[in-house]
Amino acid sequence: MRFLRLWAWMTGLALAMALLAPTAALATETDTVHVSGAGTEPLTNPCSGASGMLTFEFNGVVHTTTLDSGTFQGSATNTGTWTFVPDDPTQPSYAGHLASFSEQNFTSKNFTLTDSFYVVLHGSDGSLLRLRAFFHVTTNANGAVTAFIEVNEVACP
Repeated sequence: MRFLRLWAWMTGLALAMALLAPTAALATETDTVHVSGAGTEPLTNPCSGASGMLTFEFNGVVHTTTLDSGTFQGSATNTGTWTFVPDDPTQPSYAGHLASFSEQNFTSKNFTLTDSFYVVLHGSDGSLLRLRAFFHVTTNANGAVTAFIEVNEVACP
């Protein structure tokens, strides 16, 4: 689950950085950036506890809009693949698809961030492993949290 939280926060951080980008005074700005990436990292199967290596690839789009009023809206959508190969060859390996979405809205009255992440993996033994993470926070103009939701779910074979 550490990776799911990291993914959600990385997506949110990318959008937050867009808030720091200089913008022209009193001008509406829209920007769209296509992103892609790949990597590997050690991971523990959340169902069996088996250690192994996760390999992932993703493509996505980050879209930001800043209005004349200073209102900011940003969103990021990613899709890609995951492959998990256990260190123990007697354990099943998994391969499948991921999808994530993140949205931020910032006005003079509040800030909202919503992240969702979903992975469906098919095991070499015929099993199905699903991971889902959802995070939402809203703050008022004073920075006080007015709404907070965090859901992390694993559906094991």
